[in-house]
Amino acid sequence: MTDGKKVSATHGSVSVGGNVSGSNIIVGDKNVVNSNNAQTTNQLTILFEKVQAAVDKSENIPAADKADVKAELQDIQKAFEEPQPDETFIERRLRSIKRMAPEIVEIAFETLKNPVGGVAEVVKRIAAKMAENAA
Repeated sequence: MTDGKKVSATHGSVSVGGNVSGSNIIVGDKNVVNSNNAQTTNQLTILFEKVQAAVDKSENIPAADKADVKAELQDIQKAFEEPQPDETFIERRLRSIKRMAPEIVEIAFETLKNPVGGVAEVVKRIAAKMAENAA
């Protein structure tokens, strides 16, 4: 291999050498490896379901606004699923949610700080920027 990774398998054993960071090494029969993107998307779905549930449970958000908040959250989720999330787009959506349901923005920030790919870092930067602009 030209990338310095050396993985070989013979007679039921596996030998690993070189720098194999970022590799998936599977031993056994009928194993399946999910791509990182699929794993991240699944994790994001779970996290956004928690935020959506908070919207449903909130008694502070008028019924008419709940659908709008949920639509904004769906747009944010789709943006985070992109290889390079558009921070400006996400920030605009979060500002819109903040006008309708400020507590949901806080719940979203806390929920999405769970380290999912680069999502946590993006959320931290957007939260800091929004706090800076509010001051």
